[in-house]
Amino acid sequence: MAAAFGGDEGGFLRTAAPAQMPLREAEAGLITDQQQEEIDAQRELDESAAGPALPTEAPAPAQAVATHSFEIEAAQVEHVKARCLPHALNYPMMEEYDFANDTANKDLEMDLKPMAQLRPYQEKSLAKMFGNGRARSGIIVLPCGAGKSLVGVAAACRVRKSILVLCTSSVSVDQWRMQFKLWSTIPDRNISRFISESKEMWQGDAGVTVTTYNMVAFSGRRSEEAQKVMDAITSREWGLMVLDEVHVVPAHMFRKVIGITKAHCKLGLTATLVREDELIADLNFLIGPKLYEANWLDLQENGYIARVQCVEVWCEMTPRFYRAYMSKEYAQLQQALYVMNPNKYAAAEFLVRYHEQQCGDKVIVFSDNVHALKEYAIAMRKPFIYGPTPLHERNRILYAFKHSSEINTIFLSKVGDNSIDIPEANVIIQISSHAGSRRQEAQRLGRILRAKQNTRKGEYNAFFYSLVSKDTAEMVYSARRQQFLIDQGYAFKVITKLSDSNSKYQGTEMETDVLKKLLAARADEAGIEELPLGADDLVEQGAKMLRAAPKKAPKARRVKGSMAALSGAAGLSYREYATGKGKEEASKKKRHALFAGRKRL
Repeated sequence: MAAAFGGDEGGFLRTAAPAQMPLREAEAGLITDQQQEEIDAQRELDESAAGPALPTEAPAPAQAVATHSFEIEAAQVEHVKARCLPHALNYPMMEEYDFANDTANKDLEMDLKPMAQLRPYQEKSLAKMFGNGRARSGIIVLPCGAGKSLVGVAAACRVRKSILVLCTSSVSVDQWRMQFKLWSTIPDRNISRFISESKEMWQGDAGVTVTTYNMVAFSGRRSEEAQKVMDAITSREWGLMVLDEVHVVPAHMFRKVIGITKAHCKLGLTATLVREDELIADLNFLIGPKLYEANWLDLQENGYIARVQCVEVWCEMTPRFYRAYMSKEYAQLQQALYVMNPNKYAAAEFLVRYHEQQCGDKVIVFSDNVHALKEYAIAMRKPFIYGPTPLHERNRILYAFKHSSEINTIFLSKVGDNSIDIPEANVIIQISSHAGSRRQEAQRLGRILRAKQNTRKGEYNAFFYSLVSKDTAEMVYSARRQQFLIDQGYAFKVITKLSDSNSKYQGTEMETDVLKKLLAARADEAGIEELPLGADDLVEQGAKMLRAAPKKAPKARRVKGSMAALSGAAGLSYREYATGKGKEEASKKKRHALFAGRKRL
């Protein structure tokens, strides 16, 4: 990487001092003020008659700006950028790429199709990135469903150099590949995927490679085919690097991707520029500054995204479930108890039935708790998708949900937060979430933000329900999760009682069976789906990655002891065995002829 600095002697521009004006006669006390005014008026008449005065001295020529270029070691680029931030040296660095005059890298024959009509906010975001024939590195923030992919494709078509696209999952890789084929004129031979199922490289001098953060950041041994593609990625100069869901980059697992790939310009795309670990500020020197952020409510008023009504439904805990929740004996199952609250199930059942039968809507039910996901889905007889779900089964369920009226509701775990594109859905019911994650709340809302057809202006055409058990820790988490959406201008309507759902299953045999099964389960069986750090989707590789996740350390348990156990030989007994000469001779091995004459020691 090269850095350039320029200036005039420490950054200060020197200017000539103005000549000293002659002392006026009135100031010297020689004449009165009235006489001085008459003299000044006469001087002005004389100067106007004489014409413009000739300069007494030629202006000094402007000093040339010296530019100093030097190379920085690739491993130290991140540290140099961090040191130049405002809170350190206060010389923030800006990465710009003069792509129009780049003759070292071959051009990519790719343009936007005539059908690709950019919306005003998309054109404005690209105008912030491109200027004076240069491409500026930075981040563009657009809501889910507002066309981030089209912005990325349009930027690639303007740069017209080799493009590297990084995604969070292999599902996103396929979607980005389809977006390039849909909106641009790039030939199929110039676009390739680098994932576990497909390790290919495009043909020709320039092209587009779409891969995942995991594939590039992997530091273990690779197959010969994968290593060959990886060598081609790391050795090439990329004109533009597009980082989808850029909020995952600050994670230590993914940030090394920036160091091992060489790109002249970096474009980060995301809908939620927030993290719970306070690493979001690192994007300023890892990628660049925030170039543009769209206002969600402005896009909603103009019809570019759906008009969503956000509702928080409070569900009373049944007495039996609340006693178990407050008991120290079941402290490890508290999260499972307020998720499996029978009144919450009744509220979810009511909402699903209402939107399916009376409104004809497509409903997605989200649950991070896998135990609750299965129990709810099986009880309502609805299909569900989570980590270990096979790829063909996932595709079958999603296809039926999109194109058939037989399946109008599906249950999804956290694997559906980012990577599953379902524009037909317009209702979300959230029964379980990941603590106070603001990002997850916004990402789930984004599943229904695609603009809807045939709706009247001003009326709601999408609904987001968050079911919360009252008087539990879930209420604290819910308030924290909603903060990002509230900052965007959304308001949550609170419903304290939803029809007769608060007493439908209280005291019934169903409540008894659910509580008995829940208390008999282990904490890991009734917990949330554990996904590795930074992975937003495990549809294809869920089972493998879940097995590779670190196991929880076994907890201590109290058992009855004995004096025999203190000796360290519990369960063992002393026995004697008789051995004879014949057995000893039989145990001798046959010796080699070379050593036959030697005696045994």
